Amino acid sequence: MNDTTASTDTTTFDWDALPEVLASYLRAHVAQDFATAMTYLAEDVAVLDDGKTLHGRQATFEVFDRSAQDYRVETTLGSVSRPADDVWEVGSHLSGDFPGGEVDLRMIFTLADDTIQQLEITV
Repeated sequence: MNDTTASTDTTTFDWDALPEVLASYLRAHVAQDFATAMTYLAEDVAVLDDGKTLHGRQATFEVFDRSAQDYRVETTLGSVSRPADDVWEVGSHLSGDFPGGEVDLRMIFTLADDTIQQLEITV
């Protein structure tokens, strides 16, 4: 098992632009505290990640946690936008010892009832 490194540039990322549930999820996710991050997801959440759809909190936790055990990753959060009333888009940059070493990701969150109902992660 590899050590895990995670950070966020709190000087430039606009945390105040996010609803509390999303800010809390992202803080836990960036710290790779996936047990906590999952508490902000709906039980029946749909997560599209790396071309695969994960159904539910447990499946999402297993994939995210396995990745954290396999790779050291540093995450820097960047842009925030709100393309629709209940939809938020967050840009991030990942670097680490995963294949390719660096990637810019776009995370699109759909919120309902103070939970994350859907998350789409794309390059």
